[in-house]
Amino acid sequence: MKREDYTISITSRFEALKGTLFETLPQLFKQEFAVTQNIIGSENPKDDLQNEIFPMEAIIFKVTSPRLITQVWMLPPAMVSRLYSWMVGTEATEQSIGEAELDGIKEGSNQIIGQMLALMDSEGETTKVDNLEIALLESVDTLPLTEYDAAGATVSYTVEVNEQSFVVNQYLFTDMSDTEDDSLKTTLSDDEIDRMLNGDEVNSGVSLDEELGEDVDVQQVEFGSFADSGAGSASGQARNIDMLLDVDLEVLVELGRKSMLIKDVLKLGKGSVVELDKAAGEPLEVFVNGRKLAEGEVVVVDDHFGIRITKLVGTAERIKSLG
Repeated sequence: MKREDYTISITSRFEALKGTLFETLPQLFKQEFAVTQNIIGSENPKDDLQNEIFPMEAIIFKVTSPRLITQVWMLPPAMVSRLYSWMVGTEATEQSIGEAELDGIKEGSNQIIGQMLALMDSEGETTKVDNLEIALLESVDTLPLTEYDAAGATVSYTVEVNEQSFVVNQYLFTDMSDTEDDSLKTTLSDDEIDRMLNGDEVNSGVSLDEELGEDVDVQQVEFGSFADSGAGSASGQARNIDMLLDVDLEVLVELGRKSMLIKDVLKLGKGSVVELDKAAGEPLEVFVNGRKLAEGEVVVVDDHFGIRITKLVGTAERIKSLG
């Protein structure tokens, strides 16, 4: 991948995720947002970081998709303070950034990243985010730049919300050593290249026998009949099940669920009571590897909680749970 293609991919990724971003931001902060992107395109984001005006709020995490990219997001403290106030439902102020604000913005960042990952997973992309950190930095020297010595790109966003405008900068650090276009690299000889340009068939001129130094015995592959394997018989099914009997499965008993706003979660403390959606006396649900297997009631067995099965799902569903 050339550097220009890498820059284009950043723009296309933003366009692909913009719809989900504009749905998630109002849900979290109860405000309407407008975001525009400007790719600075620097080959050395470390130099661009030197131009930041501190103090700044830094959100740092690593993304693997498919190469490892370290992302550093710089947010103005005034923006962070307002985001936190909107998130918890209090009046926006110029208050200083403390642990509560940092924890709140970290939780909000996790929510946004989670929505982005869910979208990419639904499109068949395998993406992983690790080591999310958030901190208020007093200078660029407090950022561990030794970890980010690779090339990359710098992207600037203008965020407009509630008649206010903020600039958020994104720094991407990745190993660009493999981003040059290797598509024209070849081990063909000059003569072979000439034949290829003339439309002639290109081969090494060496047979497989000559390369191996011996005659190669090539035979037609023969496959056994499925009917001979007994896979459709009762004994075949029994043998298949026997192969799974020693596999560990995760069994989970669900007491109930509850959807809560982030501002309500942040208000929880010792002694708080969370009301679940399950009524008293209703049977609990038993899940195996994420699939519902049974229903039951809570019992106590030798000072330990247990569950007495009162209803099983169908046999077909139970077999699916084994997977």
